Amino acid sequence: MLQKLNATKKGLVTGLVMTGLLLFFFYGLKFPFNGKEQYVIYGVYMAGIIWSLYSFGQSGAANKTFKEYFSAGFKTFIVVTLLMVVFTFIFFSFDTAYRESGIAENNKLLLAEGNHTPAEIESNAIQLRKIFMPMMVGITTFKYLVSGALITAVGAGFLSQKKQ
Repeated sequence: MLQKLNATKKGLVTGLVMTGLLLFFFYGLKFPFNGKEQYVIYGVYMAGIIWSLYSFGQSGAANKTFKEYFSAGFKTFIVVTLLMVVFTFIFFSFDTAYRESGIAENNKLLLAEGNHTPAEIESNAIQLRKIFMPMMVGITTFKYLVSGALITAVGAGFLSQKKQ
């Protein structure tokens, strides 16, 4: 059944598994949001892209080129990226504790420096609240697009050179 999935649906499956694991690690196991368990999430991401590339290689088309392999991988990682960006937006919209703890830590550091007034510190906290969501969505988008393109390019290069 899993062989009949196209690259886009494999991206959907991969993204849903990643989202499920993130929620399990954070809420089930109480791991911090950006802890070492992120390597498991990236491993699932890499496995999903490689799964898509390998399945494309096993399909009946002859003379598969780098471009065709990359296209299959692209369809997978772009869907995963979209899902992870939507997840990031929803997660941080509903769970503001991560944002607030970061702002509190920043306020404590600014207060310890001793060269900021309480009004400046509060103004900085307000500014951080404004830029937090665009920053997190931007970082997530960039992170998954770049790593997905890199994994896809390496995998496509390797598999397209493989003798048929």
